[in-house]
Amino acid sequence: MSQDTNTEKKPKLNLIFWITLIRGFLVVILGLSLLFTPEKTKAMLFNFMGFFWLLTGIVSVRQELHNKGNRLVLAAGAIGILAGCAVVTRDVSRTFLPEFWVVTFLGAIILLSGILHILGGFRVGGKAMQGRTTLSVLLGIFEVFLGLVFVIFHGGQSQIMYTIAIIWALLGGILLLSDAYRQYRASKAS
Repeated sequence: MSQDTNTEKKPKLNLIFWITLIRGFLVVILGLSLLFTPEKTKAMLFNFMGFFWLLTGIVSVRQELHNKGNRLVLAAGAIGILAGCAVVTRDVSRTFLPEFWVVTFLGAIILLSGILHILGGFRVGGKAMQGRTTLSVLLGIFEVFLGLVFVIFHGGQSQIMYTIAIIWALLGGILLLSDAYRQYRASKAS
């Protein structure tokens, strides 16, 4: 009896692919929700952004620890994890930290991320993108504006915050989903 020695191992998609895919869907859903139901989205906006920045921080820290890369991105990732946790648990953390500070902290993280996107120091997904893409720079510009709005208005329900958040979410979602697709294709090619 002969055994089949031609067994093919299917390439395994790594955790970064799944986190990138989830982050992409989260921000697209956020953008569409803000677009179609802006009156009901303040709590959803902060919850989605909290989870998004928590996942972004995890991905950043993991990548930078694995690649021994940019310490600024590592620090931003660690702060992103803290900001995400503070936002997601804000009902509990209100007893220790006023929501004003949590929202301001999140705004500062968004601002830092935007600057890193613009400067090309931020990596999206499992692989560093070669050079700066136009979409990444646009995303960075909207992150800078969104971060400034959060810092200045402290999460108040301003129309400019919602407009910038919608554009940021849709652009960011497209960028993340396209990066997840690139990772998927790379896993199939290997």
